[in-house]
Amino acid sequence: MKSSRGRNRLYRLYRYAYLECVRQHPEPERVGRGMGLGIFVGIFPTLWLGPVLTVAAAGLIGANRAAALIGNVVCGPLTPFTWTLSVLVGNLLVSPEWRVAADLITQRSATEVATRFFGTFLIGNVVVSAAGAALGYAVAWWLAERHRRKKAALRTT
Repeated sequence: MKSSRGRNRLYRLYRYAYLECVRQHPEPERVGRGMGLGIFVGIFPTLWLGPVLTVAAAGLIGANRAAALIGNVVCGPLTPFTWTLSVLVGNLLVSPEWRVAADLITQRSATEVATRFFGTFLIGNVVVSAAGAALGYAVAWWLAERHRRKKAALRTT
């Protein structure tokens, strides 16, 4: 018989993150700002400094740190998808000679391939990160506002 100990830990971790998000600056604007920041940094290639940068930046802009960290952590497993989307979006935004394609690798030097690939990738990544941040802000703001209204309704009854 398998123990549910691991499942209980995961539930407690999610519950703790939720409670921290709700208790620490629960204003919808701050929660949305934190989530948007966390998603932006989570999608943007910050390597392993993402969580540290997220918490530090959240403190500087007055965002909810827990929401920022949640947004950053949620983006981790999505990295292959968001980075692939970044290359596709970058290909749409750059001129044809800078697009990333299979023949680029066979016909160019390694330095030129790296320059073109990372340039195209970063242009697309800024767009994808900003779009993800805007969506994250809107969803987190809506959820925080809904939670605030439910809490207010419970106090009046």
